[in-house]
Amino acid sequence: MHCWKTINVASEYGILRLTLLAVLTFVAVFCSSYVLTSLQLRAPHTDRYMLLFFIAFLLLYPLHKAFHYIPLFDYRGKMKFRWKKIFRFVPILRMRLLEPISKKRYIFALLAPFLLLNSLFLAIAIFFPLYSHYACLLLGFHSSICLIDLINAKHLLRAPANALIEETPRGYEILIPSVL
Repeated sequence: MHCWKTINVASEYGILRLTLLAVLTFVAVFCSSYVLTSLQLRAPHTDRYMLLFFIAFLLLYPLHKAFHYIPLFDYRGKMKFRWKKIFRFVPILRMRLLEPISKKRYIFALLAPFLLLNSLFLAIAIFFPLYSHYACLLLGFHSSICLIDLINAKHLLRAPANALIEETPRGYEILIPSVL
């Protein structure tokens, strides 16, 4: 095997640029989803269950990480978990695989939280129009959390089909089999 490419989104884009992109993603997704659901489902909004909204807001990041972990459950013994702080107070949980994994499975693990949780928030916004503003806020916030995953998936989609992905402290290495 040899390394085809190394990807490190944090060093390539920079933390401040990624933070700005995440904020812009939140604003764009929230505004567009809120306007679309409000135009489509003309219902008054209520502030009932605000405590439930705050609990969902606080549990969103751990749920996001859990949905990354579920597709990789077979690799549970080969994973390393570590907490890291950015901006001195924002805790980030890092999950790192200690062995290479297929490109398709890795992309699925990257996109699983985006597809499942955002589908749930859209369904809540559509089927419970009284609480669509809560669902749109959670959708926007979760989309901003998913931004780095989407950027990584975009890079990985360009890799050869038989590639293996290996996580290193420097980022992701795309490994392809050596031709003899």
